[in-house]
Amino acid sequence: METSAPDQVLARLMEAVEVVAATGKGDGPRAVLASWPECQGKVAKRRRIYSPRMISQAEEAITWFSLIEDPDARRALQFEVMCKAGGGKFSRICEKYGWKRSTVSSRNKVVLRRLAEKLETLN
Repeated sequence: METSAPDQVLARLMEAVEVVAATGKGDGPRAVLASWPECQGKVAKRRRIYSPRMISQAEEAITWFSLIEDPDARRALQFEVMCKAGGGKFSRICEKYGWKRSTVSSRNKVVLRRLAEKLETLN
């Protein structure tokens, strides 16, 4: 079964969050994790050694969030990716912000599809 482009984008973003969290770089995309204080440290528990290529791919994928123009949509997707990467429970994040989880998840699927389309046109 072939994986769809939005699923591939989600997988790359989740991997990127894990790599950036585990490598502990103090500059660059690591700063993205600072915007998720309730998730900090939870993803990095699964420490591994990553190749320079994987780190570069992770840094590239983290920059994809900047392609999402709507800041609320970007933040919702960032939270969902972070939680799926092992950084917490998305339902708790939704509860904290007064979001309905199913609605936000549906909107995030649309955002991922649009992001996949943007990335395809850039390549």
